[in-house]
Amino acid sequence: MDAMRKQLDVLMGANRNGDVREVNRKYFDRDVCRLFLAGLCPHDLFQLTKMDLGPCPKVHSLQLRKDYEEVKAKGTENFDRELEDMIDRLIVECERKIQRALKRLADEDAKAAIAISVSEVTQSEEVAQLSKEIKEKMKEADIFDFEGKTDDKIKTMELVEELRSKRADLQGYPLA
Repeated sequence: MDAMRKQLDVLMGANRNGDVREVNRKYFDRDVCRLFLAGLCPHDLFQLTKMDLGPCPKVHSLQLRKDYEEVKAKGTENFDRELEDMIDRLIVECERKIQRALKRLADEDAKAAIAISVSEVTQSEEVAQLSKEIKEKMKEADIFDFEGKTDDKIKTMELVEELRSKRADLQGYPLA
């Protein structure tokens, strides 16, 4: 709600409803956002992202920006350095988050590579053949189940368990 109120203040002025006493602010007041006056408030920059800073607690006024630009043209005030410093800090923070995410992805890729290499080592021609037979027998068991041939299904499932046991022995680890 405060964000909407702020937007209306920026567009229409603080006294848009006529119920607030007129506030006479100057561009150099403490409650005026210097970064907005310089051209870009970082609170407005990353709205609805992970870098969202929330609404700016200071006043954004187009009239005050106009006043500031007039004074800046005369050379008496310049808030550009503050804006540059803030942007540099945001860039450093974004880079840090990117590096952390890349490191996390690299760690996950390393774990996946290890898992793939282990499965390739344990996958021999015989193991592949047994896996194929197991799939075929499982399909047969499903057909027997569908047709209501319970005895045939039980025999087929016993054969599947024997094939799984053989495969586990070939792979070098016990059947869980």
